[in-house]
Amino acid sequence: MRILFMADVPYNPHSGAAGTEVQTLEALRALGHEVDAIWSDTLGRRIQHGNLHLLFELPRTYAHAAARAVREKKYDVVHVNQPHGFRAARIVHQLSPGTVFIHRSHGFELNVEETLRPWRAIYGDDERSAVRRMSSRALGSLLDRHGRAIAREADGHIVSSSLDAGFLRDRLGVAADKVAVIPQAPPESYTRTAAPPMTAERLSRVLHVAQFAFFKAPMITAAAMNQLAAVDRRLQFTWVCDRSSETAIRALLTAEANERMNVAAWTTQDALRDLYDAHGIFLFPSFFEGFGKAFLEAMSRGLCVVASDAGGMHDVIESGRNGILVAPGDANALAAEALSIVRDPERALRMSAAAAETARAYSWERVARETAAFYQSRRNAMRR
Repeated sequence: MRILFMADVPYNPHSGAAGTEVQTLEALRALGHEVDAIWSDTLGRRIQHGNLHLLFELPRTYAHAAARAVREKKYDVVHVNQPHGFRAARIVHQLSPGTVFIHRSHGFELNVEETLRPWRAIYGDDERSAVRRMSSRALGSLLDRHGRAIAREADGHIVSSSLDAGFLRDRLGVAADKVAVIPQAPPESYTRTAAPPMTAERLSRVLHVAQFAFFKAPMITAAAMNQLAAVDRRLQFTWVCDRSSETAIRALLTAEANERMNVAAWTTQDALRDLYDAHGIFLFPSFFEGFGKAFLEAMSRGLCVVASDAGGMHDVIESGRNGILVAPGDANALAAEALSIVRDPERALRMSAAAAETARAYSWERVARETAAFYQSRRNAMRR
């Protein structure tokens, strides 16, 4: 198939959403498909304000880029990241009626906002003035229209978790055959070699890998680490995040937890694998995830993952066997479950082995095959 990818992110295989797009298109190419890609540097950007860019600029730049591309070349599929591609869908349908338009979501925005709203009320993370909050709510309401528009305009939707798929079907009325749940995968280098054995030294090290963002629930991670630090003096902690967030991270921690905390900066996938291999417990209590690739990376290296019942964790983790799920926002349960693993090395060994075995079933080749199969199913439906 001839495929056009468009994503308003820079080309970066080490990033989250961008890395997922890079790995997917490279895997599609490896299967023999012809893939062209348009990234943020080609799309261009003049409006620096985030929401204003999404509201006014991105739909038009996506549409213009799609129009240029389909005029110059015949594509079987145009695959666009984010709901702001709804104008591009209309253009593609007008200029190239036989081309299938696919919307890829890394966390469907309407679902994100609905899920986070009660947590924002609890934690009051918004310190802006009343005027700015009102302006943001107005912009958010307008941006919500993009989500509803893409639900109508796209020929198919690819999401990474069943919870997002359910939202598209149940809340927006998207037909089930128009939605594909295609889980992401860890890097091939993570599954190509065996995970290191689970030792007492690994079990004494607790890891968290995530950007410092509200939906990642950093206050829950910190609260659980504070409890663990108070109960077991052997435990050491590592938090991988943007270096600029270190002050905010440490402000959430007790003095005792801070003494045993290493805040590590983002790094390459290979260097991150070494960090995974040195730790035994992985905390991942996000309020929301489109998928949450880090938890699967941790599983692939044999860590015992304690995560919230959200995103890809909801689909991949069989709680008690290859990891543990807790209710989102429950720091006490997060700490208690982590401590139960630390205190039961035999259980940790079993969970570690099961986690690594589970992760080996997820590969970017599998992502590419399932993606191509969905493309073809939507092409067949369009012909019918």
